[in-house]
Amino acid sequence: MSSPAETHRYRPIRRLLTSDAGLTAFLISLFLLIFVFYPLSEPGTLRQYLLDAFAVLVMISGVYAVSDRNRLVFWGVVALAVLSFGGQLLPYARLDHASLLLNNVSTMLFLIAVTGAVLYRVLRKGPITAHRIQGAVAVYLMLGMIWAMAYSLVYISDPSSFDLGHSIEGMEDLAGITTTGMSQLIYFSFVTLTTLGYGDIAPKSELAHNLAILQALTGQIYLVVIMARLVSLAVTARDRE
Repeated sequence: MSSPAETHRYRPIRRLLTSDAGLTAFLISLFLLIFVFYPLSEPGTLRQYLLDAFAVLVMISGVYAVSDRNRLVFWGVVALAVLSFGGQLLPYARLDHASLLLNNVSTMLFLIAVTGAVLYRVLRKGPITAHRIQGAVAVYLMLGMIWAMAYSLVYISDPSSFDLGHSIEGMEDLAGITTTGMSQLIYFSFVTLTTLGYGDIAPKSELAHNLAILQALTGQIYLVVIMARLVSLAVTARDRE
C-alpha cells in the first residue's frame, strides 16, 4: 500500500492525465506511435518489442483519459486494455492466422472504446481549450488506426483483398507478410480517411471496397460535425461569459 507521501508525489501526474491536458499527452504519444515508432519497427527485433511496450503506454494514457468519468466505463476500458495487451502477446507464443485475428480484434475493440471516451471528453459542455482541440485531432488519428485494424482483419483472412503494390506469392513468413501488410494498410487507411486517393494501394474484394467507402465518408463527416460542435460550444461559452 502506498504511503501518503508517495500518493502526494504522484498526484500531479494523475491530475495531468485525468484533466484536459491528458488529451494533449495522449495525442503526443499517439503521434509518436504511428509516425515514429511503427515505421522503425521490424518483426522479431528489439525495435518490435519497444513498439509493443510503447503501445502499452499509449493504452495507459488512453485509460487515464477516461479515469475521471463513470467508474463502469473506466473499468470496462481497463478490461479491454488487458485483453488488447494479451492479444499482442499471442503472436509471440503462437503465430498463426487465428492468433493474429484475435490480436487485431482485441486491439480494435480497445481503440474503439478509447476513441469514444476521448470524443466524449472533447464534446462535453464547457470552454473550448487547446487541449480539447488536440483531443479532437487524437480522435481523428484513432479513426485511421481503427480502420487500419479493420483492413488488416480482411487482409489476414484473404490477402488478395488488397493490391499492396507488391506480390506476396511464395512468402512463407507469416510475420513478415502481416507486418508488411499492416504497414501498408495504415498508410492506405490515412490516405482514404483524408480522401487523397493516390491509387498505389487498391482494395480488391467487395468487403474491402465497402470499408474504404465507409471510411472516406466517416473522415469527411467527422470533420464537419466536430467543427460545428466545437464552434457551437465556443459561442455558448462566450455568451455565458
